[in-house]
Amino acid sequence: MANCCDPKAPKVNMIKLDTGMVGMLGLDQIIAGVHLMEPLSKEDAMAELVKRAALYNYIPGSVKDKYAEALYGEYVKKFNRDDKAKII
Repeated sequence: MANCCDPKAPKVNMIKLDTGMVGMLGLDQIIAGVHLMEPLSKEDAMAELVKRAALYNYIPGSVKDKYAEALYGEYVKKFNRDDKAKII
């Protein structure tokens, strides 16, 4: 979608919540920004991912925890992060 108009526009990625797939604007930038903050605990990383995602995307309060889990899953996939380890 971003490729049709402005090549600098944030990409829309699909992430899987337990209720289905949702579009997430700027996921790559969100994940990269949180990664720069390492070392972080899982809880701190999840909180920061949701905080940053909410700047670009509407996240209903009732499903904030589901978004946190989904975003953290994408974060772990991107960096092969072990939940018990902290990246230094």
